[in-house]
Amino acid sequence: MNKFVNGVVSITSLLTILVFFLPYRLLMSLVSSAKALLEENVRGRVILITGASSGVGEHVAYEYARRGARLALVARRQGQLQQVGDVCEMSGSPEAVCIVGDVANIQDCKRFVDATVTHFGQLDHLVTNAGVTPLCLFEDYDDITKASPAMVITHQTNELTSFLK
Repeated sequence: MNKFVNGVVSITSLLTILVFFLPYRLLMSLVSSAKALLEENVRGRVILITGASSGVGEHVAYEYARRGARLALVARRQGQLQQVGDVCEMSGSPEAVCIVGDVANIQDCKRFVDATVTHFGQLDHLVTNAGVTPLCLFEDYDDITKASPAMVITHQTNELTSFLK
């Protein structure tokens, strides 16, 4: 009985590898190659990133810098923003301009877009990342005005994207 089970298991395992695993690995290899070929080339493009001083915005800036994009970084905290800009330039960005601004203020939005276009002569991509995370569920607010910053930034981000169209 053991010889029979050992024979069946080994043959079944070999067939499983040949039928499923090898085509799967081949498909994954093709997908990986296609991604590499189809990845957008942003070298030299001008990217404006809001909320770039920390979190997701900071890491998005690093990724664009690694790919050689010219960056306009926007955030409210100048010290942290400048540190991110310095790291971006060391990571491969030809130029990283830091602009202090608040996306909750529509005049600031227009100002940093204009400053980017004035400095670089163009704007290729806008990454609207800035935001404020509410500290509790919407249902838990005893005073709805405490949720105002998150809603204002969302509204201003929509205004900013419509301003650029």
